[in-house]
Amino acid sequence: MRKSTFSRTELSRAFGIDTATLGTGSAGTGFSFGKVAPGVTSEPHRHDEIEAFVILSGAGKVRTDLGEIPVAAGDVVLFDPFEAHVLHNDGEEDLNFVDVYWRDGKAALEAAAQVATPRRPTFVFSAPPTPNGDLHLGHLSGPYLGADVYTRFLRMKGVEAYHLTGSDDYQSYVATHADADQSTPAKVARHYAGEIQATLALLDCEVHSFLSTLGDRAYAEFQAACFRSLLSSAAVDLRPSPALFDAVTGNYLYEPDVSGLCPDCGGSAAGNICEECGAPNLCHDLGAVRSRHSAEAPVVGSMRRPELALERCYVNIDRHLRESAAPVRIMDLFARLRQRGDFSVPITHPSDWGLPAEGLPGQVTWVWPEMAFGFLYNIQALASSLGRDWNAALPSNDWQIVHFFGFDNSFYHALLCPAVYAEVFSHWTPHVRYHVNEFYLLDGQKFSTSRGHAVWGKEVLGPKTVDVVRLHLGLTRPEGERTNFTLDALRHTENEVFQGIWLDWLDALHREIKQDFGGCVPDAGDWAPDDRAFFARIEIHRAAMERAYSDDGFSVRRAAAQACCFVSDCVFYRQAQDYAAARRLYPARTRTSLALQTTAAAILAQTLAPLMPRFASTLARGIDGVSTETWPTSVRRLAPGTTFDLGPVLGFYARAELPVLNEEEANSLS
Repeated sequence: MRKSTFSRTELSRAFGIDTATLGTGSAGTGFSFGKVAPGVTSEPHRHDEIEAFVILSGAGKVRTDLGEIPVAAGDVVLFDPFEAHVLHNDGEEDLNFVDVYWRDGKAALEAAAQVATPRRPTFVFSAPPTPNGDLHLGHLSGPYLGADVYTRFLRMKGVEAYHLTGSDDYQSYVATHADADQSTPAKVARHYAGEIQATLALLDCEVHSFLSTLGDRAYAEFQAACFRSLLSSAAVDLRPSPALFDAVTGNYLYEPDVSGLCPDCGGSAAGNICEECGAPNLCHDLGAVRSRHSAEAPVVGSMRRPELALERCYVNIDRHLRESAAPVRIMDLFARLRQRGDFSVPITHPSDWGLPAEGLPGQVTWVWPEMAFGFLYNIQALASSLGRDWNAALPSNDWQIVHFFGFDNSFYHALLCPAVYAEVFSHWTPHVRYHVNEFYLLDGQKFSTSRGHAVWGKEVLGPKTVDVVRLHLGLTRPEGERTNFTLDALRHTENEVFQGIWLDWLDALHREIKQDFGGCVPDAGDWAPDDRAFFARIEIHRAAMERAYSDDGFSVRRAAAQACCFVSDCVFYRQAQDYAAARRLYPARTRTSLALQTTAAAILAQTLAPLMPRFASTLARGIDGVSTETWPTSVRRLAPGTTFDLGPVLGFYARAELPVLNEEEANSLS
């Protein structure tokens, strides 16, 4: 027998509430007492133990990934391993409970192995591209390929999922490009929005709603309403504050107008953001600051603008990041921002280009808060096309939002957006997941439109090459680290991997099935240990691809690598069976080998559908009864007699012929 005693007056803080440890049982069971004061919400968290809340007194709500339920004295709530949970006291007296938790290794491993599937409408956003140029492979490798792969997979799993993006029309960079071209920002934005859509189509990137905002009166009215609401927030101050100006022209400087050294990491940074460390700046706090307009050092003056005091939003941002299980890279950015102390960002800027800021003549709404509200408007625009009733002004707790973007935009998407949402939509608890990519380099250097250091999507994408490009971008996608692109490596993927391994295996299998079995799948005969092991590895591949595509563990790079490993395994297995005398003497063994390889080809088509949709669907059409519309829940051997004719896919991809840049273009990239 063991006895523990605690004092209700000597509690410590844990997970945002008052707690006291009650001791640990002999079987590894832990006990603690918790008190949630009225109006208090515990910090969201998840862990590997099984946990139970026994409510002693008071009332409130428990929120998990599956929804929210009321609790009161006498209720017991059980949580599985890794199930995020939050306890909120919405009553007028303390909510007291006993927490019981214990570790079950088998249950934790089973829970970790499960692939979570969203149960609510899911809106997958790839970062709206700035329409000041077309999309190059640096752009395509990140948010656009990632969001497309992820959305395709969810739809195969039966989830109501949509890929949304659009043209970020009012970016200051659009006006800069227009000045250089002696054009107008509106003309530049419209032209490149069309080019961007064409390139996304060449990538086989399925976009369900592409939002162009120029001339959309309803969009402007919605943004004006959001801006008015934001201005009335207690976190926004309208006051004069330091601003940066060109010493010669007197021009107000921000974003592309200014550069210098980041106040956080000390590296080179543009106005308002540092691409290296992701930290925001206020332009006037840059070191060694330079203006785009003149050679003179800029001067610090004053400008009356509304500013969002982010330090007043830190509690909401912190809670949001915890609930969203944000990547550590983003959590680190937020931690570094908090260490800088008070930090207020202007939400308007003096400019001729942008949505007018009501009540502030000559100023426009900063494009990043505008983008936050633009995401919601895009959902409403999608609803109009679908006949649904989703309302941007009344965002629903039933929505699941997923953002794909480059790390250099993390501050805007993952910190600023939830901050302004909390100030404008107090009734809404956003459910958001974040997928971040790093820079994709070209021959070891950043892609650069201004320096001409780029390979544009239109240069390498075509009906016969899009699958190879998607495969190669997947293999080299910058996930967690910067990766490098070279044309030689792309050609290697095309010639040595896709043509030399994938298509050679499928061609040999096709010819043998056609020659010996009339183009139909044979029935299996005698099974050797190697056959049973290969059959098991087909299922291992299917499960690994499902994990790589799912929200838990999403990685296009891992999916592409897994696909290549699987095809290589198929080739290795085939070679081990390919002995002529044994084939004649033991045909039952040959039938088993070929039946298993046709099953592997079918599973390859289905599991490649999110990554290489064109190739996958073409391959599937050659195998009767195989669909790339739904995700396979398990591996089933193809029925004997199934038509197996890969002639069309082999003929179509026989000579993919990646476009070869001319000598002058090739030299410019070296």
